[in-house]
Amino acid sequence: MTRRVRWAPKLPVAMIVRLYESDARLLRDEELVDDVGWRLVARCGDVLLVSDSEVVCPDCGSTFAVPWIGEPDDRVSTCPGCGWSITAGAYHATFHHQDLYGVGAREAFAEYASRFPRLTSYTEKMLAIDRLVHAVHKSGNLAARNLFEGRARDVVAALDALAAARPADPGRGARSTEAG
Repeated sequence: MTRRVRWAPKLPVAMIVRLYESDARLLRDEELVDDVGWRLVARCGDVLLVSDSEVVCPDCGSTFAVPWIGEPDDRVSTCPGCGWSITAGAYHATFHHQDLYGVGAREAFAEYASRFPRLTSYTEKMLAIDRLVHAVHKSGNLAARNLFEGRARDVVAALDALAAARPADPGRGARSTEAG
């Protein structure tokens, strides 16, 4: 049986708030930083796939191009690795209302998704997460909707509160030069 395309879920904004609050209290929660970090890697990766009109085959894991919006719904794309296929209409339905089209902060998503998997220390991971959150925050609610679950204005309000309250350099307890 052929599997369906699945996308990484958005991250609850409460998890980011909890991570920043923990870090501000100088409590290095390794488990939480890894959970948040890897969830963001998965979500950023999926935003990049959709934005680039690509899909990962759910059967063999090959990545290949699929028709973009505006193509006929019955146009078929076939996986070069195993022959699994999907129509343009079915592909577009997989991400409809999922906020996966992310050109607003594309560079930040790509940099984060490629960099985070190589990081080993709490401080490096926290700084990478902070850079991503900062990029999403400064780009406005469109990019925030790509990553965080919740109403856009509530997500932006939570990010505003973090930017106003956080130490400037997460993971180090020092003041950051980046303003949220």
